[in-house]
Amino acid sequence: MVYVQTLDYEIDSLKSTRYRLVRFRVQDFLRYTGETYNYYQLKKLLDFFDELQINSLIKFFSDTQYRSLVTIPEVKLEKGRQNTWIANVWIAEELFYYAHPFLLPDLLKRKLTKHQFEVQFKVIQVFSSVDIEKHFSIEEFFHQYPSVLSNQDKNKMKEYFIQLIQLFEEHQLIESTYKVVPTKTLYQTNKLTSQNISKGFIVYERLSI
Repeated sequence: MVYVQTLDYEIDSLKSTRYRLVRFRVQDFLRYTGETYNYYQLKKLLDFFDELQINSLIKFFSDTQYRSLVTIPEVKLEKGRQNTWIANVWIAEELFYYAHPFLLPDLLKRKLTKHQFEVQFKVIQVFSSVDIEKHFSIEEFFHQYPSVLSNQDKNKMKEYFIQLIQLFEEHQLIESTYKVVPTKTLYQTNKLTSQNISKGFIVYERLSI
C-alpha cells in the first residue's frame, strides 16, 4: 500500500464504491522491497497477491446498516515489452484510508536473507487477515518449510519473528500481551522468546475506538 500510494492511477466506480487501477512493473516493486528479480521472487509475489485477495474483505456493521467490501477485486499480471511483467491491480479507494496493521511503512524496505524473507512473508500473510486474533503456528511453519533447517537457522528465524512483532507493537498496531502455545493449553505472557514460541503464538490487533 505504501508503494502504490505514490503511483499514478485511474478511477472507476461500482455504484457507491470507488476503485483505483494502479499499474507498475514487477521488477520495480521487487527492487523497492530490496529483492532481486527472479522466478522464485516472482512466485512469492504471486502468492502474496493471492493472500491479499483472499483476505481483502472488510466488513462494516452498525445499528443501521451492514456492508462488506472487497478491497482488491482484481490482480492481473501480463508481459509487456522486453519480457517485462506488468501488474494491474484494482484497489478500493477506502483502503488507502483504512488503518490496517499489516500496512507498515518500512516493512518491505529491508534487505533480507532468504530465511528472513520467508519469515516476513509469513508475518504479512497472517496480518493481512481481518481477524483481531493473529495466529502464528511456528511448528507448522517449520514443518512446511521448503528446505532443511538447522537448529541454528530455526532459532535465528524465531528471533526474526519476534523482531517483526516488536515492530508492530512499536507502531501501536497490536496489544502488548500475547498468548503462546507451549503444549495444548494457551497461556498469556508479555514477552515472546525463541523458547516460548516454539509451538506458536497469538497476537491481538489494537482497535481504535
